[in-house]
Amino acid sequence: EQIRWQESVVQFENEIGNVVGNVFVAAACVAYYGAFTSQYRSELVSRWINHCRQLGVPVFDDFSLVGTLADSYEIRQWNADGLPRDTVSTENAVLVTRGKRWPLMIDPQEQANRWIRTMEMKNGLKVIKLSNPNYLRTLENAIRIGMPVLLEDVE
Repeated sequence: EQIRWQESVVQFENEIGNVVGNVFVAAACVAYYGAFTSQYRSELVSRWINHCRQLGVPVFDDFSLVGTLADSYEIRQWNADGLPRDTVSTENAVLVTRGKRWPLMIDPQEQANRWIRTMEMKNGLKVIKLSNPNYLRTLENAIRIGMPVLLEDVE
């Protein structure tokens, strides 16, 4: 038990030492990641890490957006709500839940749509389309009282 605690202390000290760089790279990911492919996202993170190193900012070499901004319980809940288990989907879920702006999701397979519906149904999700005659009133009311809105089929 003591050995496990000692290993945990060493790991936490390492994490605390790298927190500035990790949070910087995570913030950059939330701000700029969205529209890019997995390969280009990896290249961006690699560049940001190299730039941090050049400036003397400590950061993990094996930085993970998911490891920095999400926890395993939350990820399991997302998967239970219908989020696919691949890395890109999990990163996208972090971007959707941690970003301050509304997300635009291009979703031809409707996986994100199902995940959002399941995840936000308990919060009173309103689903609208631009063709609905009351979409503006529904949107206005939902914004006024702080309810989530899913606007579908935007072209």
